Amino acid sequence: MVMHGTDRKRVLLKVYRDTNMDKDFSILSKNRDAFILVDLEGKIEYSSHACEPLFGYSRDTLHQIALNKLFILDFLNQEQTFFKGREQEKLDNFDAQVKVIDGSIFDVNVTSIPIFFEKDYLGTYLVIKDITSIKQNRLTMEREKEYHTLINNLSRLSEKQATAGQLAAGIAHEIRNPITAIKGFLQLLMGENVGNQIYFEIINSEIDRIEEILKELMVLAKPTKQKYERVNLQSLLEQVVTLMASQALLNNIQIDTQLDFTYTWITGDKNQLKQVFINFIKNAIEAMPEGGIVQINGSPLVGGQVRISITDQGCGIPEEILNQIGQPFFTTKENGTGLGLLVSRQIIKEHKGDLFIESSRKGTALHVEFPLSSEQ
Repeated sequence: MVMHGTDRKRVLLKVYRDTNMDKDFSILSKNRDAFILVDLEGKIEYSSHACEPLFGYSRDTLHQIALNKLFILDFLNQEQTFFKGREQEKLDNFDAQVKVIDGSIFDVNVTSIPIFFEKDYLGTYLVIKDITSIKQNRLTMEREKEYHTLINNLSRLSEKQATAGQLAAGIAHEIRNPITAIKGFLQLLMGENVGNQIYFEIINSEIDRIEEILKELMVLAKPTKQKYERVNLQSLLEQVVTLMASQALLNNIQIDTQLDFTYTWITGDKNQLKQVFINFIKNAIEAMPEGGIVQINGSPLVGGQVRISITDQGCGIPEEILNQIGQPFFTTKENGTGLGLLVSRQIIKEHKGDLFIESSRKGTALHVEFPLSSEQ
């Protein structure tokens, strides 16, 4: 009887197994090295003694099953005869996962060694090593690396904030002196009723605005003394929305509010909290040059917290720079300084709050959380 194709190769593999396995000479230790011999269809033709404690199956049981009983299917090809993306006829090394008799799964490293008779490929040696502890150590090392990277990044951020504070103090000092002089002479001119009073009022108003900007810079250098009191969030946010309404209208922006803070109080500095929300709404307006809606939602949370969310319909912040938002001098605006969000974040932190930023192509949402006042 003449055999062809797969039948012939199957018989040749059995001959190879009977001739070479369980002999005194071997490049692998049958008691220490876990290895199996599989045919073209993924069926196990032989297993070493070391496979029993590794997989929990007896050798007789192993010789009656195939790769799809032993290895997690995600690692096998569609036919489940070999490993996904691996060539049977080439020496290879890769990681996979096995499922042992008690149902547990662990990581293994597999070395595949093809077996040939002349030019015919007959099957494969699979040398299997448990690498669970190695992977755990590797994961621990990666986490430690991430931790040290985070510490270094925080350290650099602190240095940048210190630098920002020093620069802010210097800039504010240099600008404040000439501004004080200008304001003094302006008041003299206004007292003499010389010139158009409307122009004087405009100049005086702009000087006041410059002084407010200087105060914002000084928050970075030396935070102002805070006046903490019970603050009603409903009232505070309504005042902020009223202040920003004209700017929103000029930019074809609609501000929608859904607030549930009528009887909700937090402890904080009212002016600094206003500064935070004015800055966030201003950013939301600037994110929509073609107009749109700024949505402001707010409600108490479980656990004695409150959350205020300010959402725009802009183009969003690219993911690759989202983590840089709020760092000193980093800005996506053409004429921005990168200090507004930094100051706001600092104020929120001083009020024992948190700031979370979410962004997609549909817009950006800033979520601010504060603890409730102990006296409601």
